[in-house]
Amino acid sequence: MASDQRTEILDHLKAEHGLARVSMAWVRNRYDTSWDKLSRPRADAIAAWLKSEGIIHQPTELPSRETEYVTLYSQHTRIGVFMAAARGEGFFEDNPVAALLMLQGYAASMAKQEANRVAEVATAE
Repeated sequence: MASDQRTEILDHLKAEHGLARVSMAWVRNRYDTSWDKLSRPRADAIAAWLKSEGIIHQPTELPSRETEYVTLYSQHTRIGVFMAAARGEGFFEDNPVAALLMLQGYAASMAKQEANRVAEVATAE
């Protein structure tokens, strides 16, 4: 059954911590094993299913050629939230201010961590 195969996409993404780069042939084979090749309508059907599962893809228009690669990321993982915010996608599509605030907070946190590391090295010397 096609839906059983589709869980392989979700499982792979989970195993890769919410971020994976795969070929469109790989995606097609797991979306519907009865399809022998991709087409624009089929790529659009896959894109709609990915969206329904909370998965964003790059490029924005899912390729219809099997030899092309796509980056998939889950909006429900930490990396997916950061990527969606940076790209203005998913839940940030209609709220760029929220994306900016979240990314500014993350940038401040990284700067603080770096300052703490520098201070630890200076203290150790």
